[in-house]
Amino acid sequence: MGRFEEAAQIDTEPFDSGLLDEIYIRPYAQEVFMSDAFAALLFRYFELFDRKYGTDISCDVDIERIIGYSREEEMDHLLWYREAADLLMRAMDNSGWYIGTISREEVRDYLDNTEELLEDEVLFRKEYQKCVDDIFEDSFLKDALLRESKVMKEIIEEMEEGNLVIVWNPELNDYMKFREEHPDIIEAVCKDEDWWIIKLEEDIWEPYMAFFREEKDIMDGKAYCKVVLGYYMDSYVSFEAINPNWICKAVKLNKMLQLANEKLACFRIGGRTKKAA
Repeated sequence: MGRFEEAAQIDTEPFDSGLLDEIYIRPYAQEVFMSDAFAALLFRYFELFDRKYGTDISCDVDIERIIGYSREEEMDHLLWYREAADLLMRAMDNSGWYIGTISREEVRDYLDNTEELLEDEVLFRKEYQKCVDDIFEDSFLKDALLRESKVMKEIIEEMEEGNLVIVWNPELNDYMKFREEHPDIIEAVCKDEDWWIIKLEEDIWEPYMAFFREEKDIMDGKAYCKVVLGYYMDSYVSFEAINPNWICKAVKLNKMLQLANEKLACFRIGGRTKKAA
């Protein structure tokens, strides 16, 4: 089986969305209510997924330890809560995605006279920019966080705890830009891969099942997803509320991007060779 056929066969929704809704979508409690038995099956799935598709998403998860650990004083829904964030980070490492965050507490601790600043959006943005400048080096993440100053202001005003999360994929952004500028080349060189890339791109901007806000935005022609997690009144959404189906979509998208970019690289080399001749 060729690499394209192998990537095309990846199931992007192996986990029942209705069941995931039952786990995540409720008046949220202090942690994700995924039973340890279901979590162990899910980790086992990604262990087999790694073997089949050459990823290492589950590399740090000891399935035998998970199945046999003592629960003495632990509730039967903490396994996913402990392991899910690391699983997401490894999945992102395996699929070309990046994630960065800034918390409500970081910003509040930095600002003087927070209540006064919240009454003046312009002044708040100015002080928030100083905070971000001190914490982050120049980068896409920093620019996106600065762009979302209004969201951070809302987080401080409305939530007891909060995190502004930015998720993005540089390679996907570069591909989409090239695709917009050269649709004829895409059609001629990597039509099959492009079909999958566009299909997957439509809903790849939803890495979390539960959230206070999750939406795609565009900055200077580059896409990113902004997510708000945290604590508000009786609702709590943590980093562990990830959508395991998103991991499968991200891996499949990455494999299609790699194949498309390899074909485009060969096309460019061929074009240069013809010019030289």
